[in-house]
Amino acid sequence: KRNFELNGIKLESHRFIQSNVLTWLAEHNATNRYDLILLDPPSFSNSKRMDGVFDVQRDHAVLISQCVNMLNPGGTLIFSNNLRKFKLDPKIEEAYDVSDWKRPSLDKDFERNDKIHHCWLIQAKT
Repeated sequence: KRNFELNGIKLESHRFIQSNVLTWLAEHNATNRYDLILLDPPSFSNSKRMDGVFDVQRDHAVLISQCVNMLNPGGTLIFSNNLRKFKLDPKIEEAYDVSDWKRPSLDKDFERNDKIHHCWLIQAKT
């Protein structure tokens, strides 16, 4: 919210949600639609606020599918993560239109070693 305020973006035009993404997606998948979703999960989490363990390599395909199902027609999912050895599940590229967006989204701080950053634009196939 602070970044929005600093950039003169009206808060009342946006929703800010802090929640366990696995729980939230399961509960809201059928009722919410968005033009743009930014999915930037941690590489790993064993938070006390969740049951089990989250591993982005193991769990990303389910998260991506749930998010794409929440997009309006023509909507875009930006999926990003910082796991050095991350590999996008080939089933994602088969199911959706996927564009590698690593270079355009790479922060200057990581230009020397781009292995730490991965980013894709993902849309439902038309």
